[in-house]
Amino acid sequence: MTTSPVRRRVAGALMTCGVLTLALGGCTSEAPTAGPATTARSTGAQVGNASYTVVSQPTLKPGDPAPAPTGKVVLTLTGDFAQGPEVELDLAGLERLGTVEYSVLDKQAEGRRATFRGVLVSTLLQWLGAEDATTMHAVALNDYAVDIPVSDTAKFPVLLATSVDGERMSVERYGPTRFVYPTDGVGLDPTVYDPRWIWQLKSIEVE
Repeated sequence: MTTSPVRRRVAGALMTCGVLTLALGGCTSEAPTAGPATTARSTGAQVGNASYTVVSQPTLKPGDPAPAPTGKVVLTLTGDFAQGPEVELDLAGLERLGTVEYSVLDKQAEGRRATFRGVLVSTLLQWLGAEDATTMHAVALNDYAVDIPVSDTAKFPVLLATSVDGERMSVERYGPTRFVYPTDGVGLDPTVYDPRWIWQLKSIEVE
């Protein structure tokens, strides 16, 4: 029997959990913690036909230096940035770019409707000075990789999620970060966009 791409990715995610148990101190030993506190909310924000809620405002402006990580690095970015050719971010540093949230039907991973919170990828690119780039080469912890057009971020509120339903995402639960696309009112072709829902994100090369 041929295994579907989605089933292969889920299996890869579970295998990664086992491989990373020693390196990360175990996938199940770390209980999820609450997501970032709500500091400011504003409804009605929208990209294309998809809306989202602003949860917290950014404290980093475009071109600002990258904050030095004080916690575990969850994302490595490489490219021609104002901050240098490589930027490493922990969750606190990433969320200084401001957070938003929206609900989606996550058929691939959660298998249900869930509310994701995180940073708009467009905001991340603006901070890096890379909004004119064309491609983001995203790589997961299990080496799954996908090229995501930067143009997606102008059409939809593409989210670099850091929590789901108010809880941090462990490696076991497809974290610590993952790409999320809207599902309501946008009619995205699953054969094109499902592979871009990359989870257990490790790095992004911006070209």
